[in-house]
Amino acid sequence: MGRPPIRTTMVRPSAEPVQKKTRLRKNANQRSMLDIEPAILAIVRQDYGADLQWVTDSIHGKEEPGVRNDFEINAWEPVTPQMWNGLFDGMFTKRGHVGEINYGGLVLMWRPYELTEESQAEEARARYGALEAQQNMIKGGHIPGFSSGFEPHHPTAVARNVVERVVKPPMDIPRD
Repeated sequence: MGRPPIRTTMVRPSAEPVQKKTRLRKNANQRSMLDIEPAILAIVRQDYGADLQWVTDSIHGKEEPGVRNDFEINAWEPVTPQMWNGLFDGMFTKRGHVGEINYGGLVLMWRPYELTEESQAEEARARYGALEAQQNMIKGGHIPGFSSGFEPHHPTAVARNVVERVVKPPMDIPRD
């Protein structure tokens, strides 16, 4: 037999229902925070014909206008959250942010994809041209830094190199 309570417990008023929070960036520890989903990149490229790139704007708070200018002279322009029907609104900045998207000293920039293709072709030509020049030097015998005698037309040069393989019979091993 229990004794009656001294005071009654008051019923607490129920709190307002809290809106459920969700994480927008899942698996964030497995990728860079600057990664843009491939589906979004495809939309930007296919629907708007644009290419994206993160460009250094500042390092530890110190602005680096020279680095940014190197990209701006090649037609890169800053992305704002309002561009492309608000595709990036709230992704790297707060929703409704006005101005360029700047995240950790980097600014998201865009340019027409045709210019990126042109730049990639130019880089490929330079890369293959350097390889071809090295190949021609090696095949032609004109290798900078080697003394005379390594030119293809030098009197001591051999018309063709020959490698001979000779198999000799095994020799007897003495047993004493």
